[in-house]
Amino acid sequence: MRRPALFLIGLFTSFIVPQLGQAQDWSFAIGPGVTQYLGDVNEQQLGGNRWALNAEAWYRLTDNIQIKSGISFYQLQAQDADTTRLRSFQANNFEFYSTGMYSFKQGYFTPFLYLGIGATTSTPRGDTQLGYYNLRDVEPEAERVPGLVGIIPFGAGLEYEITPVLSVVFDLALRYALTDQLDAMSKEIIVVDALSPLAREYYTALSDERARVINEEETIRGGDSMNEDVYGMFSVKIKFTPTNSIFGCIDPYKYSRPNYKRKRRNFDPI
Repeated sequence: MRRPALFLIGLFTSFIVPQLGQAQDWSFAIGPGVTQYLGDVNEQQLGGNRWALNAEAWYRLTDNIQIKSGISFYQLQAQDADTTRLRSFQANNFEFYSTGMYSFKQGYFTPFLYLGIGATTSTPRGDTQLGYYNLRDVEPEAERVPGLVGIIPFGAGLEYEITPVLSVVFDLALRYALTDQLDAMSKEIIVVDALSPLAREYYTALSDERARVINEEETIRGGDSMNEDVYGMFSVKIKFTPTNSIFGCIDPYKYSRPNYKRKRRNFDPI
């Protein structure tokens, strides 16, 4: 039993590991970005510029097909389009994803398209006269607000090659969230009697009018339950491909240090 196991380990080491070591198939990118949000709060209109930081690893399968996986720390913000509802929010979220990417190189430029799957945290905070409320704790619609949701990332971009080592990547993407509660707003009609004491406190802190509605009305108006939430991200990244030397013209797997021989000087003691 031991000999077959050793044989398989040796086969894996001699064949699989060298394939994984093909560093020319890997690239790494990082850079800042800007996000916008589209959901119930701003009535399905992209807006609310906030910042993001994105990092990715690219793996080349063929000349045109790559796998692009990444993580982002990003912010979302939206001002309520309804001046009486007043349920503006902001969030600091973290996402991770993996996509299939198709690219076609045109000289120094490489346009690309991609589509994949991923997930994002969801940490909405509601802005009130008394400060921010954690809407996952508040449950403003008497319904649980998820802390982790699935996303479908898709987008397009352009890579500009500076050297074989360094490139600049311009990436424009949308994330389709598999939820309608990134802004903690989903129900069209909210029953006041179903709200918790913390939720009542939150609505009271929005405005005097909201406080009156909570105390006098049986229901309050929410959002649109028919549409899922979406956020967009535009990022500019520096991409590093560790296949070449820092000079961008020498493959380290084919490079050998020059052999310099020291010249001898003829010495005549007389």
